Amino acid sequence: MGGKKKSKKNQKSKVIYVILALVLLIVAGAWYLYGKPTLVVGEDGLSLVQTEPPLINEIKSELSAAVKNSTEGTDAGGTSSAGAISKADVTATGGNTVTTATKATGSTLAATSGTTGSNPALDQGHAENSPLFWGNPSDSISDTAATQNYLMEKPQFTICYNSNTLNPNWVAWHLAASDLGEADRADTFRPDTELPAGWYAVRKNDYKFTYYGFDRGHICPSADRTANTEDNSMTFLMTNMVPQAPDNNRIVWVALEKFEREQVLAGKEAYIFAGPYGKGGTGDKGYFEEIPVTLKDDRELSIIVPSHTWKIILFMPEGKGDFERAVTSGQAEILAVNVPNEKGCGKNGSWQQYLCSVNYIEEITGYDFFELLPDDVEEELESRVMGKAG
Repeated sequence: MGGKKKSKKNQKSKVIYVILALVLLIVAGAWYLYGKPTLVVGEDGLSLVQTEPPLINEIKSELSAAVKNSTEGTDAGGTSSAGAISKADVTATGGNTVTTATKATGSTLAATSGTTGSNPALDQGHAENSPLFWGNPSDSISDTAATQNYLMEKPQFTICYNSNTLNPNWVAWHLAASDLGEADRADTFRPDTELPAGWYAVRKNDYKFTYYGFDRGHICPSADRTANTEDNSMTFLMTNMVPQAPDNNRIVWVALEKFEREQVLAGKEAYIFAGPYGKGGTGDKGYFEEIPVTLKDDRELSIIVPSHTWKIILFMPEGKGDFERAVTSGQAEILAVNVPNEKGCGKNGSWQQYLCSVNYIEEITGYDFFELLPDDVEEELESRVMGKAG
């Protein structure tokens, strides 16, 4: 009798151990799939914070892509539903879906987001040394109906703003030696009062660094506008900021900004485009896809945390006749990078490890850069990785 009781007890113990092992496996799997969350003490007390991009998001994305690929191009009757824009590319840009036609068509396609395709009327007429001299990459317009593609032209830079993500889609500026002087860093972070009435203007404290761990990362850098105090102060408008991981902002991004100024001080001028891409970054407090903002009427908005920050720089020797020099004498050089917005992004080196082609930036964002260049020159420049035309 004693032996039977002992045997049953052992069997029960084994069952318990198996159940505990299964529970531990499930918990460990969930912990890994959902970004390895950990308890963090913040302004609002204890909370769970993801420390890595959740693997479950990648799985969902892969499944969604597989389903889309299996059904793309056909309707319920099995016939093509693409119609006249069957060659359009549809690209997600930080929660903003942009539809663009192939460059060869040159047609204008209105997207649900308010972003359009190639529209020559919006690309032309910009003076040499102005930010949009080579074209308007998303056909951004100064119309309040374009809530996700709103154009703001300032003396220091041009912004394409997205009121849904509360970030710029891109910022463009021209950099010459005359833009660099002795003005001190202003540190005047503030809302942009030039946003349309009724749009939320992000404030300095909305980023809540102590809880979320992302810098107010300049797109057009403060140090690119030091000719006078006013120019420098304008770079601190919150429409010129994105939530940037400190390792990105303070290590990789700042090194690239230093390089662009060194080139300019060595006798070059630069046309620059830069902005955020994707959703979800890892800062000093873990992984986040957005930073919530609660309004006075208790409505909730969100500042989207990008997964990457990209930059394109066209360099050429400082001078006049930039279009002719780029086309006929091949004096234009292109540099493009796409930097992960995550902790540790600088551990294997600086910005050079993230070099890519302009074509790649166009593919992931849906924008079209340097549209006013002849197609052969544009392709030559945009296909190279830190290349040179001609």
